[in-house]
Amino acid sequence: MEKRSDNQLLEFRLITKMELMKVLSWSEASIDRRLREDPDFPQPLRLGRGSIRWRHDEVVRFIEQLPRAYDYGVCE
Repeated sequence: MEKRSDNQLLEFRLITKMELMKVLSWSEASIDRRLREDPDFPQPLRLGRGSIRWRHDEVVRFIEQLPRAYDYGVCE
């Protein structure tokens, strides 16, 4: 049986909405708005009634694709 590294396990980690709010430093309303309006925002997985999670690796990829402040001339 093949052993997985810690990095590989993180790829498959599922996070709650509260954890997502902490990772992004966004409010629940901001996350809900992104879910409705941004097709690039990671979509949640439904695990059962009232239980949804996000894939940590998809959230990290989303963060990496966000534009930097200097792309908008904010940090000149």
